[in-house]
Amino acid sequence: MTDYASLLMSLTSGSALDSGSMEQLIQEGLYVTPALFSVDRAALWVLDKDEQAYLCEADFFDGMIDHRSSQRLTKKEDAELFSFLESTSEIIINNYFTYESFGLNTSRILSRFQLCSLLLIPLQIKGENRGFIFLGDSQKNIEWSPDVLFASRILVQLFERALLALDNSVAETKLQHQYQLMSEIEKLAKIGGWDYEISTGKTHWTEETYRIYGLSLDEEITLEQAAKFYSPEVQKTIKDVFELAVNQLIPYQVELPFVDAQGNHKWVKTTGQIRSNAQGVATHVYGAFEDITEQKQLLDSERSTSEDLKTIVDNLNDSIVTISSKGIILSANRMVEKTFGYLQQELIGQNVSILMPKPFVSQHDKYMQNYLKTGHAKIIGVGRELPAMKKDGTSFPMELSISEVLHGNDKVFIGIVRDITERKKAEKDIHQLAYFDETTGVRNRYSLERDLKKCFDKSLLLNENITAMLINLDKFSQVNLIYGDDTGDVILKETATRLNERLPSWVVTYRSSADSFYVLINPSAAAGLDDARIMTNEDLAEKILKEIHQAITINQHVINVQASIGILNIPAKDIDYIDIKPLLELAVFNAKNKGGDNYVFASNNDTCSLKRHSELSLAMKSNLFIRELNIVLQPQYSTQGKIVGSEALVRWQSASLGGISPVEFIPLAEKNGAIIELGNWIIDKTCSLLAQRRVFSKETSPISVNISAKQIAQPNFVDNLLTSLDNYQVPYSELVLELTESALVTDLKLVVSKMELLKSKGILCSIDDFGTGYSSLNYIHHLPIIELKIDKCFVDDIKNETDDVPIINTILQMAKSLKLRVVAEGVESKAQLNYLADHGCDVIQGYYFSKPLNSTQWLDKWKEKLSD
Repeated sequence: MTDYASLLMSLTSGSALDSGSMEQLIQEGLYVTPALFSVDRAALWVLDKDEQAYLCEADFFDGMIDHRSSQRLTKKEDAELFSFLESTSEIIINNYFTYESFGLNTSRILSRFQLCSLLLIPLQIKGENRGFIFLGDSQKNIEWSPDVLFASRILVQLFERALLALDNSVAETKLQHQYQLMSEIEKLAKIGGWDYEISTGKTHWTEETYRIYGLSLDEEITLEQAAKFYSPEVQKTIKDVFELAVNQLIPYQVELPFVDAQGNHKWVKTTGQIRSNAQGVATHVYGAFEDITEQKQLLDSERSTSEDLKTIVDNLNDSIVTISSKGIILSANRMVEKTFGYLQQELIGQNVSILMPKPFVSQHDKYMQNYLKTGHAKIIGVGRELPAMKKDGTSFPMELSISEVLHGNDKVFIGIVRDITERKKAEKDIHQLAYFDETTGVRNRYSLERDLKKCFDKSLLLNENITAMLINLDKFSQVNLIYGDDTGDVILKETATRLNERLPSWVVTYRSSADSFYVLINPSAAAGLDDARIMTNEDLAEKILKEIHQAITINQHVINVQASIGILNIPAKDIDYIDIKPLLELAVFNAKNKGGDNYVFASNNDTCSLKRHSELSLAMKSNLFIRELNIVLQPQYSTQGKIVGSEALVRWQSASLGGISPVEFIPLAEKNGAIIELGNWIIDKTCSLLAQRRVFSKETSPISVNISAKQIAQPNFVDNLLTSLDNYQVPYSELVLELTESALVTDLKLVVSKMELLKSKGILCSIDDFGTGYSSLNYIHHLPIIELKIDKCFVDDIKNETDDVPIINTILQMAKSLKLRVVAEGVESKAQLNYLADHGCDVIQGYYFSKPLNSTQWLDKWKEKLSD
């Protein structure tokens, strides 16, 4: 043991150790310990802070040497053990028994290093853990003697010394590199540095300062010697600013003429900064020393030219800047202050790049040198729009024209700059108004038409799918009705913001109409992304529904909105461009028929539906359309089975297309405007039938007629209706107008005003399909109506008399409280009749009592009723 301690002490004087090399220490110190201490394992692990890992630098195990082992312990691999090793002190473990208490399972650390006994001592440099060495045995129990502990601690101190020496070597190398870099920068910039220590009077100059003075680097210099290069007048200036710096801690910057050691007349710009102690007393004066001779010569030689130009250019409205071939600003007119925020004198002598934002500032000198060498430039003699930078760092658009002139033997460039901020703003405003929606800020339908056509043409050319979505907010009119149009606009804006900000970058949002948004999808934009970021159309639709469904709080109202989405993902070659929107609209229609808040894909088969719609639309434009229509009437009964009224229903039997369901042609008529003519025809036919019935029966039994939103919104609707009733001499009370809730929310104020007028004339109104649309007590109790009609879809929920159908019960209770009559549609069974009667329903309509009758059958039924 004494020999080993002596060996370690001999290693302390090794030059390799002081240089940071641990090789000799590993070979002659660490690898000797197993044999001396009767163990089979000794190792050195060093912490690599950058990698957050302990690296095994040396390992002696069972007689085998593994130098620079690949073993490593990373923080990521075992954070608990890693942190323990970083903070631990000396560890002694004897056959799983530890003499130091630590918060880690003993077997765990022994297992990590495959040992039964362990002596681990950390390497500490300036209080920071830098690694550890350990001795141990994988087979037997070791009693760690004081001598072993002493020798091991000496070994640790030697490794710590080597690590410290290595750190110092790295720092010294880094400083040397920085010094070399600064020296090169000084040469390139022609700027030197100087430092004066006040207490000793010692002066230090950088190499560039010696070069500017024309002195060799081995010459010692003092302030007095340096002052001799200046005239007495300049020496006084130097003395004044220097005394202010030392006595009052005032920094300075002055430009001075002097004659260097070689007799050359020069100009320098020198600055003085002050370093002071804790008591505020100056200890050093230091600064920069810049050779500005070339700048001064340029300014002097161009002074006369600048003065001549100044008178002319100062009276122009554009900024004019003259620039030397080296990019130095030679002159500027007074407009530069307005354009750039600089005074004229602030710019003169500066590099023109001061007026350029990135990346132009770094490229200018390269472009200039290339032009001077090749004579090729894209900007000389050609006006261009480029960004410019003001003094405050803000950028603005400018129109720049550059011309080239010769001044003596030098090239001078004249730049004419016009600030086009206002013009660009006007162009942007026009573009914004033309292609962006004012309410939501997203692209509008004009942008959609332009981009959709480009997208389709590209997909057609590349034989790709055209992918788009149409998003329609479900029952959005209800929001406007209940909360007002301003709130509706806020919701539209929030919805657009969510779509614009939270959807992937390859998805573009457009607002098409009041409550509809289009989404164009560019799959090629997502081609370079990893699979984890690519979304299927289904995923995208689900995300859109989720984003829209999130509650919006406005004026303390929590509002929930849902949407229906139509998705188109079809090879562009398989469809016509004009079919894209109709296909999406059809898919949205199908999504709403499924209850809304979902999405439906358009398919190639849907083109058949479009063709069908086209055929129907064409047939509606024919003169035969109205003549092919006929009226059927479905009687309405009291719960006791007495006829109390009827509903007029329209049927279309086309000569070319056959029988067409109202479910098919009524929505199409609403869309193409044929509903106006159709509605007027139904009213006329209904009045005619009422007049015929009144010939043999004066009993009051009104006929209900469905009125569309578009029809009641017509300015002459009321006048035309009253004229029809008067022409057939039908009492106004014999006609009931049925309006759907969607008709009401189209323009509630307009519709209600007309309903009030009709009520004053004795014409009654009813709400059709109540509960399927935009039902709200906020407006129902304000409407001039006499009845509500329960839709068949609710009646179908009644399976037997003992059922409980809450929605029907609620409607009946609400109607009773509002003193409204209730008509139940689609009653087809005795159980349904009894349930409705027991719960207070007033009128029954459906196949249980009677199917719809043609006009002859209906009139005959009345005749039979009179004869009974």
